[in-house]
This record gives sequence, structure tokens and C-alpha cells, in this order.
Amino acid sequence: MSCWRGQGRTHAGRRPANEDALVCRDGEGLWAVIDGMGGHDAGDLAATMIRHALENLALGGSIAHRLLAVDAALQSANHAIRHHAAMHLGSKPMGATVVVLLIHDGEAGVLWAGDARLYRHEASRTSAITKDHTPVQALVDAGEINEEEAMRHPRSHVIYQAIGNGDKLKLEQARFVVEADQQFLLTTDGVHSVLRVPEIHQLLVEGASESAILKAALNAGSRDNVTAIKIALT
Repeated sequence: MSCWRGQGRTHAGRRPANEDALVCRDGEGLWAVIDGMGGHDAGDLAATMIRHALENLALGGSIAHRLLAVDAALQSANHAIRHHAAMHLGSKPMGATVVVLLIHDGEAGVLWAGDARLYRHEASRTSAITKDHTPVQALVDAGEINEEEAMRHPRSHVIYQAIGNGDKLKLEQARFVVEADQQFLLTTDGVHSVLRVPEIHQLLVEGASESAILKAALNAGSRDNVTAIKIALT
């Protein structure tokens, strides 16, 4: 029996510590990448708290029910991160961006906060399903700058939504039908900050593994942690 399976990898890249994390639950159809923020004593802990929340989450029912369950788990993680930061870190920031993909019974759902991304790949096209929660993305949406200009923009890493960023967490979500010949790619910004959509498309056309995608990002000059999960029907 065929099922959707994810192959994921995370790497510190050129940084001394890795504040990224990932979740692969093939049996339940849940995959996520997480990019912690706040330094080694905060960002990695925030990412770990979110990873544990998603790994221990009970999933069942329709995509709609699963989306609600993930939303609730991330809301709880948001409160836990805010509480930890208030008790132990004072004014130091602590949080994470996240994107979660769910696939069940021919349908998919995605939830995200920040600039972690989900791409959908088909034979002739690769496109981002998520939109970054950044001021620079707003400029792209308004047609004021293009993708390449966005990647070079001095405020490209500024985000306005993340887990741990405020008491009220607003997760964006989308639902769509999946096809057997599609593939999906989840990435943290250490990957897509240096690899444009055409470059990601070419890597997927060539059958690049998640490790090869991370290597391509590092070779392209990424100075961040890099994480990717490639999901396909097998």
C-alpha cells in the first residue's frame, strides 16, 4: 500500500549551534520544520518545545479536525514559550517560525507562522503554497519588488508573526487536494533565502535528496541553519 513519506534533515550550517528542528510522522501524515529564534539558550529550546508538542499530538478524523488539533497544540506551545521566557529570560526574545503539512485521504492542510515555507512540486512547476509573514512579502504581493529583490532586501529576515512572539498567536492555514504525482518540500529560511524557486524546481526535477538540497543552499552562501523535508507518495 502506497503512502506519503517524508525524508528530512537539519544541519547547523555555518553557525555554532542548530536552532532548527523537524518532525516526520509518516504514519499520521504530519511533517513540520521549525526555526528557533533567540540564540542557543532560547531558540533551540523554543524549537524543541514545538517539536515535542507536534510529536506527542494525537491525530484523527478529517483534515479539518487535524488542523484544529495542530492549531491547539501550537497555541499551547506559544503559551508555554511565553511563560518560560517571562520566568527565565526577562526581555530576551524567544520563539520560532513553523510550517506544518498534514495529508489525509487525498486532502492536505498547512498551517504556518513566520517565514518557514511549503512548496508544491509538479513535473512542470514548483510553487510556494505559503506566504511569508514579513514586510518584504507584502512588498512582493503589492508588485513593488520581485523575488530576487526580496531575497536581497535588507529587511528580508524581519517577521511579524511567530510562535512566542505575542500572547495572541494567529496561524495562517490553507487546504487543497493532493495528486499522486506531486511532491512537497518544507524548508526553513536558511534554504529559501538563497535558493530561488527556479533553482528549487530544478533540484526537485533532478531528484535531489533533502541532503542535496541543504548542500545546495550552503554552497549558495547560506549563513543560517538549514532544514528541509521532502515528501512524496511511495
